[in-house]
Amino acid sequence: MKRSSRLAALLSAEQQQRRGIFFVLAVVCLFGAMTFVGMSVDLGMITVTKTRMQSAADAAALAAAQEIVVGIREAGEQGVTDVTAVQMIAAGAARDMAEFICSENGFYIDKNRDVELGTRILAEDGVSYVETWGSPPYNMVKVDILKTNTDKSAPDAKLPLIFAPVTGERAQSISTSATAFIESRDIVAVLDYSGSMTFDSIFRWDTVQRMGKDAVEDGLDDIWQSLVDSNVRFSDDLGTQKFPATGFGNINSEYGTYLSSSTTSDIYDALGLGGTSGTSTANTDYYLDWTWTSGYGDGAHYYLIENGYRWEKYLSGPYAWGVWRIKSDFSGGWWNPDETNAPGYYTESGGSGYVPFPQEGKGSDGKLNGKPTESESESLWHGYINYVKGSSLSSYGYQKRYGYRTLMNYLIANRRANHQSEDLWRAPIYPHHAMKEGITILAEFLDSLGYGDHLGLVTYATTSRIETGIDDDGADSFIDLGDSPLTDNVLDIDTIQRQKQAGHYNSSTGIGYGLEDATDLLDDHGRYGAQKAILLMTDGQSNQYPSGWGSESLPNSWDWDTTTDFDGDGEADVVFDSNYTSGGNGDGNWRAALHSFVRAKEAHDAGYIVHTISMGSGADTKLMQAIADMSGGEYVHIASGLTNAEMEEDLEAAFAVLAGQVPPARLVIDDE
Repeated sequence: MKRSSRLAALLSAEQQQRRGIFFVLAVVCLFGAMTFVGMSVDLGMITVTKTRMQSAADAAALAAAQEIVVGIREAGEQGVTDVTAVQMIAAGAARDMAEFICSENGFYIDKNRDVELGTRILAEDGVSYVETWGSPPYNMVKVDILKTNTDKSAPDAKLPLIFAPVTGERAQSISTSATAFIESRDIVAVLDYSGSMTFDSIFRWDTVQRMGKDAVEDGLDDIWQSLVDSNVRFSDDLGTQKFPATGFGNINSEYGTYLSSSTTSDIYDALGLGGTSGTSTANTDYYLDWTWTSGYGDGAHYYLIENGYRWEKYLSGPYAWGVWRIKSDFSGGWWNPDETNAPGYYTESGGSGYVPFPQEGKGSDGKLNGKPTESESESLWHGYINYVKGSSLSSYGYQKRYGYRTLMNYLIANRRANHQSEDLWRAPIYPHHAMKEGITILAEFLDSLGYGDHLGLVTYATTSRIETGIDDDGADSFIDLGDSPLTDNVLDIDTIQRQKQAGHYNSSTGIGYGLEDATDLLDDHGRYGAQKAILLMTDGQSNQYPSGWGSESLPNSWDWDTTTDFDGDGEADVVFDSNYTSGGNGDGNWRAALHSFVRAKEAHDAGYIVHTISMGSGADTKLMQAIADMSGGEYVHIASGLTNAEMEEDLEAAFAVLAGQVPPARLVIDDE
């Protein structure tokens, strides 16, 4: 019994010892469990808070960048071309907006510390980006939300932890960041170079009815004066102005000399356009009106910069013979022409030589023909005389009136192509000149914006082409875009288009061909990371299309009720078929309209937006509206009944609005 009692006592003591150990283990386990629970709760709080902070940062960055988008778009609508000041104002609005969005989501930021602005431009590879912070132009906004302040009472204090005493951490630092930016654009301007782009500058029944005869006369006077002011000379006789202020023989006034004769040769003689004999004397001191310089390089000399050339006249030294000429940018090398070709050199004679027709024309090689000979000039003047003595000007009081107005009207109406009249690009011929001014606004806006936008140019008339530079004989500039016809040198595009004229190549209207070339240009040269858009402009109706084109040319899957159901009622809003007319002024070219719309649909299917501008009562407004609606673009129509000045102002505004259509802001993805 004693042994049993002792054994029982030992067992009881051992059990009590085990209970103590289990209690200690239980306490330890409970502490560990509480620690894990606390860590889980705190970690959950940190995760939720950081998620909310990231969402707020994303929203704030997008909203802030969108303030810049709004500022740029409003600048376009207001016709502002220098957007530097606009960007600075928009930058302030962006900071305010970021602060507001964060506050609405329950987070504090210091807008001057936590909102950073910069520029994000596509690199040359068209995929990667170059980022610059802290200086305009601004198209990128970064928003940081910080909870890192050790001051518990601060609005950006660290996140307090519930189980901080357990882990030894009383608060957690959290920070998030988001960046949003405005994409660069690849824009192709598709411009109407058809003959109708001259109609507001010549005597036509519809033009005179709409604008008034006085307005047409004033426009012709402006065209004449601009050609006189250009001081352009014959390519092989730089001493002779093509358009002298004194006119041509008895063609020496705006209204013109009236000659009742119907015999072309008699009129030619009466106008004093043929040659007579006389004694000539030369002006050998022509250079005295030039600028004198004490010299550099080859010594003191007179010089003159005119029509893209620098002329130099040395009075002594190794180059003191004749005159020297080089391009004003010193490219292409020096030339030592005959002194009679120098600007200001002239010959006075007792009689008068023949009067050269004021345009040279070009050969099949595209080179200027040189000053027309007497027989060539006589033939060309006869063409003008036959035009003026005909009946086409009788309704306007200018039949048989030989003057500056009828000469300008003749060149524009009958000899508008560049190979016929090489200098009409220098004159304000409408509506083409208004379009030129609009493209200048577009190019200057993009250049001032500085967002890395690229610009390309497609011109269309009977045919179309991607413009790759300018090397036209008779132009004032030389530009070679090389293998980059979609270029960031947007001002080069402006220079190219300014030295072209309405009807430059041919005269009909092939809108579809222009859209096809624009799509090819974006396909071949568009950048991966850029928004791509086409800007299509016309004053008329398409009348060119491929042979055999018609409804049977559409893909089998084509469904008008889907493609042109713009109001969402399940039915097509417009169908381009044999029943189509363009809103009452259709000319029956439904096949050309169909071709144009299909080419626009192909551009849209490739991911390209098509913005459209139409001008005047003769434009196919229904087609242009449908193209914009189908592709998600903007449409602007400029009505008839305007003066040239009003039309120009409205067209400039339209191009400016479309220039300001920068894409909506988007977030920068980490792997971009």
